[in-house]
Amino acid sequence: MKKSLIALLILSLFLPVLAGAETVVTSFYPVWILTLNLTDGIEGVEVVNMAEPTTGCLHDYSLRNSDMVTLSGADALLVNGAGMESFLPVVTGAYPDLPVIDATDGLPFISESDVVEIGEAEEGETVNSHLWLDPQRAAGMAANLADGLVKILPDHEQQIMNNLESFRERLQALDETIREETAAIDRKVIIFHEALPYFAEACGLTPAAIVNKEPEDSLPTAQLAAVSKLIGSEERMPLILKSAEEDPAVNTLVNETGIPVCELDPMTSGPENPPLDYYEAVMLQNVAALLNASAR
Repeated sequence: MKKSLIALLILSLFLPVLAGAETVVTSFYPVWILTLNLTDGIEGVEVVNMAEPTTGCLHDYSLRNSDMVTLSGADALLVNGAGMESFLPVVTGAYPDLPVIDATDGLPFISESDVVEIGEAEEGETVNSHLWLDPQRAAGMAANLADGLVKILPDHEQQIMNNLESFRERLQALDETIREETAAIDRKVIIFHEALPYFAEACGLTPAAIVNKEPEDSLPTAQLAAVSKLIGSEERMPLILKSAEEDPAVNTLVNETGIPVCELDPMTSGPENPPLDYYEAVMLQNVAALLNASAR
């Protein structure tokens, strides 16, 4: 009897923790990174990233049975928004009461109206949804996520907002560093990844063209010729901005024109246990890669 009483007393100590536990699910890597910073140090809150860290962008992502199981126990789903999560209607249909927090709601999207576009943009995509590669917009995304988290975690409002303020200060300092470091770059860029126009804008770069295609896809002869002609028309040789994925079309352009290439990390994937400053570290690595390419 005495042992049973002790066991009940021990269990009673843990019941408040169990009852107060909250699980928030993020759709993919960039949203996960932002949310980890906002929930840092908050006990009883678990942040689960739905897509594997190696998934990349979610344009063609198909929900798995394990995803639906994860979402069935979630207190909220945090998404990038702006069409990135094309599967969202399936989730809201299955779980109509699940709160969905949209990171990009109300934020300004990049204007590409004056930029030459080669190839077709992603089908069904009306805006460029990769806002996180601009620290200023990333700060706006963090603010949207924080507002949503406060609604579902009202007991942790002060800590969430403190985390947000600290994160914003870091992003502001990062933005200033990026602009200072890249201010002297005086050449245009040709962009081969849909996320990179935001990085280019954050660095004050002017796109000469945006090439809409997947890295593994070939570039039709006419479009390849158009890019080559554009390269030759610039007073100073532009730079190509691309991800680290192998791109045969870029290789062809390098062989034909000698155009320098800068490989950047779009931060759509990464380590399973990223440090809280992972965003800043990747952005600064991208800046270093840009400076190195622009010196060639």
